[in-house]
Amino acid sequence: MYVAYGSGEEDLLMWGLSPQDNNAQINNYKAQYGVTNPCAGTEGGGPEAIDVVIAGQNFLGYPTYCIVCPDKTMYFDVCWPPTASCFDPYIESCAPPLAAQFAAMPSSVCQGSTISYVDQSAGNVTEWNWTFEAGDPATSTEQNPVVMYDQPGDWDVTLEVSDGSSTNSITKEDYATIFELPNVTLQPQDTACLNRPPYELTGGSPEGGSYSGTGVGNNFFDPSIAGLGTHVITYTYEDENGCVNSAEQELAVDICAGIGNPEDDGIIIYPNPSNGKFLLKLDRAAPVNVSIYSITGNKVYENEFAGSSDRSYSIDLNHQSVGMYIINVYFDGEYFVEKIRIIK
Repeated sequence: MYVAYGSGEEDLLMWGLSPQDNNAQINNYKAQYGVTNPCAGTEGGGPEAIDVVIAGQNFLGYPTYCIVCPDKTMYFDVCWPPTASCFDPYIESCAPPLAAQFAAMPSSVCQGSTISYVDQSAGNVTEWNWTFEAGDPATSTEQNPVVMYDQPGDWDVTLEVSDGSSTNSITKEDYATIFELPNVTLQPQDTACLNRPPYELTGGSPEGGSYSGTGVGNNFFDPSIAGLGTHVITYTYEDENGCVNSAEQELAVDICAGIGNPEDDGIIIYPNPSNGKFLLKLDRAAPVNVSIYSITGNKVYENEFAGSSDRSYSIDLNHQSVGMYIINVYFDGEYFVEKIRIIK
């Protein structure tokens, strides 16, 4: 005879045999519950249906009781009287019933990121079959897969596990949350003159991001540090979900020769050309910064003059080679650029 231990379908089963159990009863029980291993043989008075003994297991006496675990493993012994407490040590040895379960680390990520899934299933699992809505890969047979998501949204995840004879599955709807990357743009950047003072970069959207690139520090661009040529400026923004996106624009640094007319702005440089000695004259007294570059962009001279009463400042380039040079004058919050030539 047999009796259920517990009330649910996945509870343990205790099977007691007696000489009155015939082959049909025993075979029906074994077929119903998937039991394939016998407990004892005819030497204990049992019918032929349990005549084959598990290797190394002999009939222990009468009555012999078997504990059939949810995963179909079995334990048996002599137990008289057949009380539940008599079987407790065996019941505790039973593996848990097959039950699919998993977790994600984390379950919410930004578009283009990966989620690591961790199998937490109970029972003697030997096979895993995952299905990931909108995931890459879309399916997996690994125990703990890593999945990349490139589509924002809330996506289902399904895990089916097997112990070789039975299966169990679980679906978690809208389990994987994928945040869309912020839409980040950067407006085209104006050409910067080589000796322009550092200035704050603008044009990035949404506001609140940061700029980076050659010559950039604390969101300010310094043309003299970047140097002549074209540079890539990157604007990076992070939203409230911790998702990061960026945009790029090129920013050109030019020598800016011949920009404006210094004489119209109260600046006179003479003689030009000269043998290397020049005189800078302003129409007003103010501190002035002068820097001079070769035509290839190398700085050959720099000086800062305090405002003088005659507003005249001597510049000596006599040690420089003949050729064209670019003089940058910065005063009163403005800068001016002009070509000068040295002849011998």
